[in-house]
Amino acid sequence: MGTAIVKTPQELREWRERLLERVHMSKETLYDLGRNFELRADERSVYEMVRSIDYLLGDDD
Repeated sequence: MGTAIVKTPQELREWRERLLERVHMSKETLYDLGRNFELRADERSVYEMVRSIDYLLGDDD
């Protein structure tokens, strides 16, 4: 059985900010580079997680 992580919307936003700080990028820059497949493996992992968080928050593009 899978594991569920329960986070409030505010906790998700804070998590997203910490992820963006880790790769030293704004969300817009990360998304642009991600769409163009111009990310290193560690950055790609952050990109996928940020996209997932945005989906949960209803902020997906």
